Formats: sequence, C-alpha cells, structure tokens
Amino acid sequence: MLETNSQKVYVNGQFFSKKEASISVFDRGFLFSDSVYEVSAVIGGDLVDWQEHFARLIRSMDKLNLVNNFQEEDFYKIQKKLIKENELNEGLCYVQVTRGVAERDFNFATNSLSPTVVIFTQEKLILSNPASKKGIKIITVPDDRWRRRDIKTTQLLAQSLAKTYAIQKGVDDSLLVQDGFINECSSSNVFIIKEKNIITPNLSNDILGGITRSSLIKFCKKNNIEIKEQKISVDDMMGAQEVFLTSSTGFVLPVIDIDGRQVGNGLVGDKVKEIQRIYIEQIKSKLS
Repeated sequence: MLETNSQKVYVNGQFFSKKEASISVFDRGFLFSDSVYEVSAVIGGDLVDWQEHFARLIRSMDKLNLVNNFQEEDFYKIQKKLIKENELNEGLCYVQVTRGVAERDFNFATNSLSPTVVIFTQEKLILSNPASKKGIKIITVPDDRWRRRDIKTTQLLAQSLAKTYAIQKGVDDSLLVQDGFINECSSSNVFIIKEKNIITPNLSNDILGGITRSSLIKFCKKNNIEIKEQKISVDDMMGAQEVFLTSSTGFVLPVIDIDGRQVGNGLVGDKVKEIQRIYIEQIKSKLS
C-alpha cells in the first residue's frame, strides 16, 4: 500500500492525491448527511460482492430521490484503478454519493443538483484479523438512530457514539436494542445459535440488509444449513450457545462476551468456525 499522502482519491471525475482531494463546504452530504455510501472488501486486489453492493447503492439512492445516472461498470473501473494505483492488496473500497452542492436549505425540491461522488481505498486486515480467531466482546445499548436504517446513508453519528462508548467501556462494539429486541451492531448484522438453530433478525426498516448477511445465508443454504429470520429478544440472545456478527470488512466475527457475560464457554464455537470456513471458501467465486 502506498504511503498515506501518496494515495489517490476519486472526486467527481478526477483523481487527486489524498491531501489535495476536497469537496465544497456547501455540499449537502457535508451539511445534512444527505448522501449514501457503500463499502466493499478488497482481497488480493479484487472486490468482494461488488455487484451486490452497487445494487444496494442504487436502491439507497432511489429511496432518497437522488439523481442516478451511474453505471455499474464505471464505478467498477474507478475502484479497480484506485486499488492498482494505491497498491492495495487487502482492505476496503469506499464509495459515497451525495445529493450535490447548493445553498443551505432543508428543502431540496427546487434544485436540480448534480451528485458528488467520492471514492477511496483503505488498508485493513480482513482474512488475518485476530478478532476472527479469538472473538470479540460487546455491550447492549439503546438504538437511538432514525427509523429508516434500511437505507445506507452517512447519518452515522448514533453508530459512532455507540461504537465509541463501547471502546471507552473496554469492549469492542455496541449492540443496538429496541423495545427489548436486538437490531444490529454499530456496523454489522447479528446471528445467534441457540438449541442448534441459527437465527438472525428479519429484514425491516429497523436494520440494514447487509451484503455479507445475504451472501452468508445463501452460502449456508447451499451447504444444507438453515438460517431462520425472526425477531430476537435480548433474553434469547443471552441464552444462545454461540453469537456472531457479519459485515463487509469483518466477514464473520465471533462474539464471546455480552454485557460481561460469557457466550457459551467463552470461546469461539465450532459452528461459528464452520460458518467462517464456508464463507471464506464461497467468496472466492464472488471476487471481481
């Protein structure tokens, strides 16, 4: 990976060095978090599940009535160029699309704006992430986010506060809880294994439909492993034998402690290890 200041960043049709890249202070993504984004893992210089990420990006744009004149191939080529020029072998590629630049006003209906597009890469351990071997610790916190969590917007302050609170408490992440039921962690979906059943919260406006979540469910089905989608209470989770999280750059992360209580025997369980193996094997066919 190139040194930080030498890395290239894409902004609105041009490539800049990281220290030179900028957007307008009147961009609605900056002023209102009026924007959507996607994060794709990069393994061996290839994108993971890129077409699925692009499809979700378009869905998010449509739900916010953002102007959409983008082609999947164009975004793909930009990311591959950045991956090559930044010498990225393992990490992530970030894509953000904002409504564009306008005078500050809550009403955007009278403006015909041209979207702002920002794309960059980051180096990150994924396949060799120590947390995937030893597991992580989490705590439960109230879910204070807005009610359209199914749209992948950059309104991430509540998640950032929850994540930071967890770190300050000496654990790895926060699990967001609403009315006694679990939703998701700050940036990952949740699965529990209880009485040999693998369960994850069903899709709704309360959670983001994760790409890794979706891929994992399909991979498990191919391997005759059933995953149930239904509401999960905090009590159900506390009685689970195994718990794990899924995300684009974490893949499958075991949870070994919740609110100071061990999950199972406090070690990474055999079923989670099997699911990790299945996921890693299957994504090899989804690299591009």
